[in-house]
Amino acid sequence: MRALGLATFLAILAIADDTPVSPRPTPTDYPAHDSLKTAAIAAAIVPPEQVKKIFSADTAKTYVVVEVAVYPQAGSSLDVDLIDFALKTGEQVVRASEPRDIGNAWPSAKNPSIGSRGPNVTTEAGVIVDRETDPITGRPRTSVGTYEGVAVSNYPRNDPPPPPPSKNSGDVDDKIRKMALAQGPAKAPVAGYIYFRYHARKQDAFTLNYTNDDGSIDLKFPSK
Repeated sequence: MRALGLATFLAILAIADDTPVSPRPTPTDYPAHDSLKTAAIAAAIVPPEQVKKIFSADTAKTYVVVEVAVYPQAGSSLDVDLIDFALKTGEQVVRASEPRDIGNAWPSAKNPSIGSRGPNVTTEAGVIVDRETDPITGRPRTSVGTYEGVAVSNYPRNDPPPPPPSKNSGDVDDKIRKMALAQGPAKAPVAGYIYFRYHARKQDAFTLNYTNDDGSIDLKFPSK
């Protein structure tokens, strides 16, 4: 119990300092853990309330965040890759999202809203300047006229541009990337967050699947 308490304290301290996530002392300090030939994999679901405090309410609503730790066997090296992780709930399988694709990015475009669809009425007006040669005198002459018109169409109007991103959106993006599970060769224990795009419900039961060349394991999280 003392080791688990220390691990929890260190995890909270890391979050408070906005530093990368550190692996807990042993895989058994996580609620779900199992081993393959070259490494032990351990994991814990980060509660939505905690995700909201660390990142944002939108992140907590849109993603299931899983703290994952990888413990390579002594003398072994494991290539950590997000493609090897998947979150299963019922018949649904959700692949891990790249940290760079998560956050509060300012949308560049979107489909026209229902309120901006036709019929739309547009008006236009202008001035016409015509230069020609007088057929009688042979001298150049200029004539000026005006025009105006009205058109009706069912084409959608362009929506106004979205509001600029909030001042702290960049901070959220930085935290998401900084606290993500690092990818690449690992010879020592590593830990970090993996983000799965899924609108979780309280009754959902999750299983983290890890598959590589050594085999496949399912880490079942305790029921809430």
